[in-house]
Amino acid sequence: MLQARQALELWGGWLDMWNKDPAVALDIIDDDYALHIPDMTSTIDPGTVRRPADMKNWVTGFTDKFEGLTYSTLMGPIMEPEQALFGFRWEGRGTWTGATGWPLDRPGEPVLFVGVDIFRVRGDRIAEAWSQGAVTRTL
Repeated sequence: MLQARQALELWGGWLDMWNKDPAVALDIIDDDYALHIPDMTSTIDPGTVRRPADMKNWVTGFTDKFEGLTYSTLMGPIMEPEQALFGFRWEGRGTWTGATGWPLDRPGEPVLFVGVDIFRVRGDRIAEAWSQGAVTRTL
């Protein structure tokens, strides 16, 4: 059964992966991984992110399109221990660089993302992730 300590450790690794070192994906993502993100606003096909190295590469590609992008926790964990599920509410702040192609991406303007990530754990790794995030506004 999933324990709060394990959820907090995996979430800490997830934040480290997004904020510091995408290679952390190699330690926290299961070898048979499924990513679920909204298709209409996605910058990638989530079906191509199936392994830890795929996640590392996607995180690198996404974060490289911003200056100073960092994520932090707003709430969590929310847990369903018997099903090995946990989730967190988060925000991300950075600066647009003009690299995303999104309409609000004006180089030099600050941006705020907010979202929720829900994870399913297998063993000691994240086996599945549902991620919903959106640009809330430019700051």
